Amino acid sequence: MRIRVDELPESGKTLVWSWDERQLARFQPEQDPVHIGLNRPIEVDLEVHREADHVRVAGSIRVAARLVCDRCLEDYPWELDQPFETVLLPGSGQPGEDERELSESELDYEFFDGEVIDLEQLVAEEILLALPLQSLCSDECRGLCPGCGANRNRQACRCAAAAGAEAFQNLAIIRKQLPEK
Repeated sequence: MRIRVDELPESGKTLVWSWDERQLARFQPEQDPVHIGLNRPIEVDLEVHREADHVRVAGSIRVAARLVCDRCLEDYPWELDQPFETVLLPGSGQPGEDERELSESELDYEFFDGEVIDLEQLVAEEILLALPLQSLCSDECRGLCPGCGANRNRQACRCAAAAGAEAFQNLAIIRKQLPEK
């Protein structure tokens, strides 16, 4: 959804829409290993206001999705109900001669080129930035056994016990080869 800044009424504009998985996937890099499976469409409510030298976008995003655990590879539910507010300034946002370090409050600014703002891109960034860095079904997830691939949350892995027994058998052989004291 794109809006022209010069067509925004003084009172602002309210926008409500929903997305399915296909629409969200347009904003994910092709090689991105994270797959977001939606349990229901993403709901977006936005208020867009043109102010003196900027545009303010405030609203909320609601997502009910399935992510894949990085440890056990099982799907688990993930929800996001996030209000957000962003100030959009005209310009490219590219560094220039007056380049300087931004303060923390300036990190909430975004930039737009020309007279059109791509609100879908803005919403997609909010969703993708809210994803957990390490996707875990729970903090206690024990993951997959590296030896046999068993999900250690569901069953005990036998290859670790067998490997341990084999190691002690090898020690017994070595011990027999050592000279007696």
